[in-house]
Amino acid sequence: MTIKLINEDEKRVKIFKALADVKRIEIVRYLYQGKKNSTCGDIGSANGLNKSNTSYHLKILQEADLVDVVREGQCKIITLREETFQQFLPGYLATL
Repeated sequence: MTIKLINEDEKRVKIFKALADVKRIEIVRYLYQGKKNSTCGDIGSANGLNKSNTSYHLKILQEADLVDVVREGQCKIITLREETFQQFLPGYLATL
């Protein structure tokens, strides 16, 4: 029981750190508000980020299990992991 709580607390810390940046919150908002399956280029263009900054922010969101990144050919398709938000931050997405 204690180990599970520690792991969940560590997970929460990762999530809060990932969401401690305005650009990453904007990316989450973009994905939540109807752009569920977007490419890195789409996300970067919509949020005023170049390719390397977009990749950097997506990597942090992915490490916190807030997004899934799937490679399709030369593109990466980004999907919001709403179940992570529901488990650790219920109601957060509705505030976006």
